[in-house]
This record gives sequence, C-alpha cells and structure tokens, in this order.
Amino acid sequence: MKKIIVYQDDVEKIELFDDGDGDVESFARALTKVLKGSTVSIINAGDTALIVRPSKVTSILVQDQSTTVKVTPKGSKVKKSKPKEKVDIITDVDK
Repeated sequence: MKKIIVYQDDVEKIELFDDGDGDVESFARALTKVLKGSTVSIINAGDTALIVRPSKVTSILVQDQSTTVKVTPKGSKVKKSKPKEKVDIITDVDK
C-alpha cells in the first residue's frame, strides 16, 4: 500500500492511499506528469480521485506503507530498559 501526501500553497496537506501493485518509483513518475500539466489534473488512488491544479501543488510525497520506519527526533533521549536486579536491604534493629 502506498500513502500519497499532496502539499499545496497555504493549505492543509491531503493524504491519499493506493493499494495498487506498482512500486513507488513508477507511481512517482506518473505523478510528475500531473505536475508538468498546466490545467486541472486528476490523481486516482484506489477508490479516491483528487482533482488538483498543478500550479498550486508544491510537492507530493509517496511512501510505501509495507515498510515501517520509526524516526526519533534528534536530541531526544531514548529510554533503555535495564534488567531489574535483586537488591538486599539490611536494616539494623536495636531492641
């Protein structure tokens, strides 16, 4: 499954999903033809159709959803779990 994110001038991003068999590279090449156009174009993704004006689209991101990558922001600390150790507590009791 591919996730397509369309970014436009000063507009919220639009997310589409396509479950076609093609690879990301061939899908991206097909989308470049849409961006080269000067009139309104249609992007078909699965059972969804998006009508766009190429002059307003700033970029399109195509991601393959079959591989998941976890990204940790730079500078954030990842907590590493330490194995729990048994601790003996000795107390002195005066009677």
